[in-house]
Amino acid sequence: MQRAQIRGCGALPMRTSARLGARARPVRIVAQAAPERPAGGGARFTPGGEQQPASSFSTSPYQSPSYQAMAAAAGGTVVVQPTTSVSINGEVATNGVLTPPQIYEKAAAAGTYKCNLPWWKIVLLGCVAGCYVGLGGALLLTVGPNCYGIAQTNPGLAKYITGAIGFPYALLQIIVCGSELFTGNTALCFTAWLEGKVKFSQVLKNWFCAYSGNILGCALMLAIFTNTGLLPQLSKGAEAMALYKTAAPFKETFLKAICANWFVCLAVWQCLGANSFGGKFIACLGPVSAFVCIGLEHCIANLFFVPLGIFVGANVTFKQFLVSNLIPVTLGNIVAGTICMATVYSLLYGALGRKITGEAKTA
Repeated sequence: MQRAQIRGCGALPMRTSARLGARARPVRIVAQAAPERPAGGGARFTPGGEQQPASSFSTSPYQSPSYQAMAAAAGGTVVVQPTTSVSINGEVATNGVLTPPQIYEKAAAAGTYKCNLPWWKIVLLGCVAGCYVGLGGALLLTVGPNCYGIAQTNPGLAKYITGAIGFPYALLQIIVCGSELFTGNTALCFTAWLEGKVKFSQVLKNWFCAYSGNILGCALMLAIFTNTGLLPQLSKGAEAMALYKTAAPFKETFLKAICANWFVCLAVWQCLGANSFGGKFIACLGPVSAFVCIGLEHCIANLFFVPLGIFVGANVTFKQFLVSNLIPVTLGNIVAGTICMATVYSLLYGALGRKITGEAKTA
């Protein structure tokens, strides 16, 4: 008797045509995944529940139930036709990046999911996001502002180092590990509303709960870092940021906030289009490092930087922070997410565009 090896199906007995004679009947083989078993070759079980040896030298080679049934129907033997071919119907993804329309649909789905979360989960996930922002902000303050030699000889490089270290990693953690960041949600949740998937009250619920959670997370990291003994390495950058961020007039701060969250939402958008961890990291690195390097305004980041600067001695009050920075920055961030991202891409690929052209939505 001869044996034929089929990948993933073990050894199947074959009889030559001389021995089979008229009794040989070809049986169509249907590709089927083998049942789950522990990695590395654990115990296998037969359909009746009996355990088979894990060794690859078993005298009774494993066959899936469908093969056993076909073998019984063919008189105990499965005859394999050498000309059997496998055809694949439908689209097979070969690209690691989605198309722009696909990204938009994915953004609407993500916003729908976020808006349907219960309020307490949004708050908790927002708190986690605020913690990630604080961790990334502490890294940024430790590296960039303390590069004295580079800052004196090459200030542009020093600013890029400041932008590239810390915050891209924070956004990557927020997206990959799962949490609710208010600024990114301004685009995702509004997209879901534009597509008619959620009510506007659900959008407001998500924004309010995410913002509240972000505040709690940043406050928690402030409490932690002020008791770690690491303030000397954080104070130089934190004090300078607190003074810088509260000194500009309302219009300038508002416009810088639009640009900042435009970058952040682009990073979120690109992460939706990337299918690998490395692709998501690259998607975060460029836009986030750009907004930090340029000196733009992000409301959740400022909830960590400015209070920390006030704590280490910056000549700024919390009232100044609220009026001169947090309010205009929050409004500017909302404009970027809702108008620059969600509305523009809805006109291009979504419901707003279909209303203008009169086209029906395709499946």
